[in-house]
Amino acid sequence: MLNTNRHLVPMHVGECTLGKNHVLGDPFSDDERVPFTLYAFLVDGGPGRRALVDLGPVGLPYINRMFRRYDFFRDLPGAPDDVRQPHGNVFDWLDRLGVAPETVDHIVFTHLHADHHGLVDGKDAGAILRFPNARIYASRIGWESNLRRRVNGGWHSYVDYAFSDFLLEADRAGRLVLQDEGEVMPGVTVSYLGGHSVCSLAVRIETPSGAAVVCSDDVYRYDLLEKGIMARLRVTRASLLAATERLVGMADAGAILLPCHDPSLFEVYSRHNGDWLQRLKPLS
Repeated sequence: MLNTNRHLVPMHVGECTLGKNHVLGDPFSDDERVPFTLYAFLVDGGPGRRALVDLGPVGLPYINRMFRRYDFFRDLPGAPDDVRQPHGNVFDWLDRLGVAPETVDHIVFTHLHADHHGLVDGKDAGAILRFPNARIYASRIGWESNLRRRVNGGWHSYVDYAFSDFLLEADRAGRLVLQDEGEVMPGVTVSYLGGHSVCSLAVRIETPSGAAVVCSDDVYRYDLLEKGIMARLRVTRASLLAATERLVGMADAGAILLPCHDPSLFEVYSRHNGDWLQRLKPLS
């Protein structure tokens, strides 16, 4: 049963498991698997104030092949298994919630990795094409870094070529908003993290239950954060540590952190009507 409080909805758009060595860089835990949930978040403030934070994957055959394409994944015994979508993709969710894609005003990408930006089949820009009226938000620092890579011969490894080319067109058309700090719409702001990816943004959402912060992949799961375990996928150790400290500071100031791959977000949302944010496990 869907939660009736649509101010902030954690839409479960995929799941998989990864070897602990892949997540943490620990070669002695090849057989231990860590569950990951993939999310897109709907922020619904009514007409003119409707946003999505990330889109998740849409075309599973392509994204599952893509994850195996890079040497980084192939060399790790704990590479992700196939992504599954028992609750559907972002369009299935929007349909159930009665939200037409053309009524979405803003799309904010926490970062530009393929499991977040709506990849379909690599032939075009993917899911983003079905949101004709949305302004698109991404990190200026991250995007300019990707442009420099393009000049030198290729996009950043995870950024699908067709999607990146679409962002170039969106920029020329005035639809792409590049910012590392500031407001998306009333009640939604971004701030730069740059730990997991040079594109990483935190997205703060003011809700009736208090402020919630989508952490990008700079924090994967609550348990890893509480144990002080840093992910292997990062720009540098120092940058991810600094990003984590910023997020912990937000939590200390009262914000509710929303790690982008923690299964408990959807589990709590599914069990509680209206006050799911207040029932999330607090940081110790």
